[in-house]
Amino acid sequence: MIAVTDTLGDARDWVTEQLRYPQRAPRTTAVFDWTGISLSTQAALVGLAGPCVDPTVLFARPPRWRTVTRRSRRHPQLTAVQRDELRRAYSPLHWPLREEGPETRLVAIAEDVIAHILTEPVLDGPGSALSFTVELHHIAATAHELLTLRTTTPPRPGNDGTDPLTRARTEWERRQVTAACAEAGLVDRVAALRHYQRALTAIAASLHTLRAVTELAAGEEDVDRLDQQTVESEYATEHTATLAGDVDDVHAGLDAELAYLDSLIRPHPDT
Repeated sequence: MIAVTDTLGDARDWVTEQLRYPQRAPRTTAVFDWTGISLSTQAALVGLAGPCVDPTVLFARPPRWRTVTRRSRRHPQLTAVQRDELRRAYSPLHWPLREEGPETRLVAIAEDVIAHILTEPVLDGPGSALSFTVELHHIAATAHELLTLRTTTPPRPGNDGTDPLTRARTEWERRQVTAACAEAGLVDRVAALRHYQRALTAIAASLHTLRAVTELAAGEEDVDRLDQQTVESEYATEHTATLAGDVDDVHAGLDAELAYLDSLIRPHPDT
């Protein structure tokens, strides 16, 4: 059984902790409204752009030499209808260059977590990988809307008892509640991605251990056979050494016998 120590609550605490520190600027500068993209077009995107679809790269102008030679690697797999479908679903995201808030930090954290998930070899095919791009686009689009709401909301109106200011304060408070709920929802979505990442890492580690054990078990008979051959080699070496000693004894006996026969054949000195 695979033990996943990182619960969803732990993942949420991890995301909250990451929000305390500065993050890089979001790389997701454009998104698709995936509710308006057909499944056939999504399948074409998987084969065209890989598991992580970047709309800015997809619609980038191909190099001049590819335009001249008609060898663009981006557009030939998409039909004109599919390209129009993607253009209608395309939305650019303009992030502030100098201002950093929880919205931009959440997007950067989500990008890093998803990038780590996409590197896991146990991920179930490019179709599953595309779903994480869809989730990233949802997070980025919601974060951008939240950022827009926060930056366009004026300071809290005063209260002089007049109906217009009372209505303005009510609207201001409604915006604060909506922004807080939206941010909490984004934290939960990024926490779910973090939880999935940890679970996927645990699965990959278990599969690595299982593969190692399986490979060792598969080679157990070979090791036993080699060990038996080693024992037989040692026995053969000892047996050969014993035979060599016997041969030396036989050789010494033959030398003695030849010397004795030679003494009998050789003429006596007194004759």
